[in-house]
Amino acid sequence: MSDKIIQRAQGKVFQRIIIVASVTFIILPFVTTFNEFLTKVVESFQLVALIQGFIAPFIVRIVAVLLKTLGVPASINGSNLYLTGAWIPLRIYINWNCIGWQSFVLLAFTLLTGLQGPYTRRSKLMTVLIGLEGTFLINILRILIPTLLAHNSGYLQAIIFHDYLGTLFTLLWMGVFWNYAFENLLLRKPTEKDEEDTAPTVSKRGIFDDIINGEIGREK
Repeated sequence: MSDKIIQRAQGKVFQRIIIVASVTFIILPFVTTFNEFLTKVVESFQLVALIQGFIAPFIVRIVAVLLKTLGVPASINGSNLYLTGAWIPLRIYINWNCIGWQSFVLLAFTLLTGLQGPYTRRSKLMTVLIGLEGTFLINILRILIPTLLAHNSGYLQAIIFHDYLGTLFTLLWMGVFWNYAFENLLLRKPTEKDEEDTAPTVSKRGIFDDIINGEIGREK
């Protein structure tokens, strides 16, 4: 399989990923009501309680540290983030549905599509790990940026970013991630043709000449 064929196949996979991601995020605004209903249903599950009790407060602590690094005074109480720079503290509640689990679902779908090629296990594992780490950082930014907007610009700007621009932010990350993965991370397995090309070749004519010369030498 030539490099051009490999690149063409990767390009088709990349296009499918972009199409799936685009359709997914285009549909999201139209299913906001259903998503809210689904959230209320799923909140009764024990897994949601685990996420709300441990993961959400952990993310809130990370955001608070970043805010303090940027010079924004903040304090935390469980899943509540308080911006204490104004004369009245601004309370921001981070629930389980705001920590970006949707982006991890999208990442899982793109991984199922993008890792179907003949790539090595090591490169696939590296791609999965970087995808998870990058998606986690993007979700942190999706919370940090509207928080900064709420502190500096206003509540409306923060809501617009949270509800609409945040999804575009995630989509851009997916595009950058898969472009980097195809260019630098994913390595295809060596094929039989590649092994034949790299194996040392022996000249059949040289072997035949050696046999003839040996026979002639013995006759003399």
